[in-house]
Amino acid sequence: MRLLLAAIATLALAMAAAPCPARAADYPTKPIRLIAPYPPGGGVDLSARLVADSLSAKLGQQVVVENRPGATGTIGSDYVAKSPADGYTLLWTSTDSITIVPALRPNMAYKVPDDFTFVGKIAETGMSFAVSAKLPVKSISELVAYGKANPGKIRYGSTGVGGSPHLATLMFEKYAGIKMTHIPYKGVAPSLADLLGGHIEFALVTPITIAPYLGSDKIRIIGISAPARHPMLPDAPTVKEAGLPQATSTVWYALFGPAKLPAKVTDRLRKDLAAIAESPELKEKLEKAGLQMSPMMGDAFEKSAVSELKEWKDIGKAENITLE
Repeated sequence: MRLLLAAIATLALAMAAAPCPARAADYPTKPIRLIAPYPPGGGVDLSARLVADSLSAKLGQQVVVENRPGATGTIGSDYVAKSPADGYTLLWTSTDSITIVPALRPNMAYKVPDDFTFVGKIAETGMSFAVSAKLPVKSISELVAYGKANPGKIRYGSTGVGGSPHLATLMFEKYAGIKMTHIPYKGVAPSLADLLGGHIEFALVTPITIAPYLGSDKIRIIGISAPARHPMLPDAPTVKEAGLPQATSTVWYALFGPAKLPAKVTDRLRKDLAAIAESPELKEKLEKAGLQMSPMMGDAFEKSAVSELKEWKDIGKAENITLE
């Protein structure tokens, strides 16, 4: 009996001394992997690293950026969707892998919004309306008027079928009531080169990309697709100011987790993401990268993204665009 009691006591002490599994209330207790589903050097990667630094300080654990590029951001996004829902593998991505590609590709490996927890959006950038100086227009309204008078004559470049510039231009065409001719390129550089060379007449280009050419006599910037004017292009009116608010479109950057993250983990992430969005230091760094702060957390962000997904689906169906 003494031996039995001693064994029980020893077992009880061992159980008491054993480490308990981490609870959601203790989150985080170890480093967090932040998956950026694009190569190093791009907008997603750059913003991910800036946000990771700020989140590390706020959470008290290191947030480590890990690049998993491929298939327009969908490989890394799918990896996170299928990761354990414990808050230690998160996703930092942009519009393309959440609303555009899922709207145009019939056989996606993941579903939006079902397979993700929407933590929050923190920043975005609109695209500038860049026109060749050869085109006799100096405003968005003049571009619309010219397009209506010359259907199909305006050639516009994009980074490829189904990319943000292509879809945003289709949205502009839809609400402006014009039809232009699409010239797809393999990236922004050749598209911009042909715009500067006068081989195409129009392109949507992010402000930070077009900034080095603002002094050129080869192009004009006549507007921006964002909901507010951009500090890099203060004289470029928004599409809303031009009377086409429905044509507003941006490339946004946001934080996601796998579906069904514990409520306390989700709440902590949303709280801290919202807090760093108010940081003047982070704001300054993101604005230098051409981004504008536009924080939107939780359910409001999810609702906005789902609405955007539907919009791209409608445009893709109307234009018969399908991605394989």
